[in-house]
Amino acid sequence: MLLKIVGLALLAIMVQFGFKTLLMFDVNKRIYNHRPGVCRKIEGPVHGSEDIIIVEAKQIAFASSGIVWLPRPETPITWKGEIFLYDLKTRTYKAESLPIRNLEDVDGFHPHGMSYWTLPDGRVRLFVVVHSKSFHHSIVLLDFDEKRRELVHVRTIRDEKFVRPNDVVATGEESFLVSNDGGAQTVNANAFEAISGLYKGGLVYYDGELSHHLLGDTVANGIILSRDQKTLFVSHINKETIGIYEWDQANIATRRISEIHTLTGCDNFYVDESDHLWSGCHPVLKDAIGHLSNPSDLSLVAPSQVLRFTFSKDFQTAELVELLADDGRLISASTVGCPFDGGKQILIGTVARDLIHCDVSVPLDFY
Repeated sequence: MLLKIVGLALLAIMVQFGFKTLLMFDVNKRIYNHRPGVCRKIEGPVHGSEDIIIVEAKQIAFASSGIVWLPRPETPITWKGEIFLYDLKTRTYKAESLPIRNLEDVDGFHPHGMSYWTLPDGRVRLFVVVHSKSFHHSIVLLDFDEKRRELVHVRTIRDEKFVRPNDVVATGEESFLVSNDGGAQTVNANAFEAISGLYKGGLVYYDGELSHHLLGDTVANGIILSRDQKTLFVSHINKETIGIYEWDQANIATRRISEIHTLTGCDNFYVDESDHLWSGCHPVLKDAIGHLSNPSDLSLVAPSQVLRFTFSKDFQTAELVELLADDGRLISASTVGCPFDGGKQILIGTVARDLIHCDVSVPLDFY
């Protein structure tokens, strides 16, 4: 009798685990295409536009391209990583690849998440998560030389706490927050980490000299601070939630405020002038994983979704508006949405494909 009870209990646990795993991979979802207006591919990036940052004071955008994430031996890395500049003032639909001066590109420069800080003299400093071809990690600081139209290498920071960095948020001239989206360094180890739930990612703060653990044993994908630098948003993409935390830089501390369920895998973030949070999301995770297994195979696409979040004052609830959904034929595996021109236009990034520029000709506020 005892064996039967134990057997039934184990069976129930296995069924529950299997059901949760199927839901995590979004096997029950499909996408219905809609766009906010005319959308065009931007000439230039062909190996992704994984993260986009907009420098509003200069009306320019930077996009990272050529990501390497959990590389496989059977899919050799033949592309190079680049950072593109896009002028928001004109509709050229062309992005310019920026040369990088004084960078030692020994094992490949493959950028991932980005952020920026404006220096006292007005220069823009980029903070870039960089992976090498052999999947080693660093945070690279680059200053933008507007006259020469190039980036100048300032510093490369490596640290044992940058386990598998995904995104970065600048908090000073050489300080930043960095997210780790896991701990595994191979495809098989990552699969075990995801299925077992034994996540080794989290959040780290680097003060310019030393690193400090903030969150551990979790998944931290995209991260961003509110415009007043007091509220931190973290994408827990494995749980399809956004964690919201108070950020106390002086004491290097976070305090959890709430966790918003999205029912989709939000990637990177942008905060607009009205404090709306924007994200490019992966609504069908199994297709995103298939796409990432070999991004050079153009037959492998993944659905995309761009969401806008409007939070209550206490951050306990949020209103979600879906700006765009695409089955992957135009926009494959979207990562971020960055509106500009008073919300009349938006840039949409992808993991490993095109950079998209859309007009926004639909109302987003209904009440």
